[in-house]
Amino acid sequence: MKELTTQTGIIVKCRKTAIEFFQNAQSADSFSALKIPKEFQGIAVEFYDLILENDHLAALLGCRGNDDIAIQIDEVTGTMTGWHWFK
Repeated sequence: MKELTTQTGIIVKCRKTAIEFFQNAQSADSFSALKIPKEFQGIAVEFYDLILENDHLAALLGCRGNDDIAIQIDEVTGTMTGWHWFK
């Protein structure tokens, strides 16, 4: 499992089927979880990493075929704000 702490102190954990968001390191329960978006369920395999892309949180989603998807995430709400393909 990959884990990242954002600039605002939110802990983000990457699991195979969801990205979970915690208020801080002591939080036992997540305040939000982003599952694989419906539009990608036919091609997506699993989340495999978290990155900061131009200072914005992104989750990497492995897909069938040659390309994967980077999903940009709003760290405060735990929702997808955009996405793009990459190799």
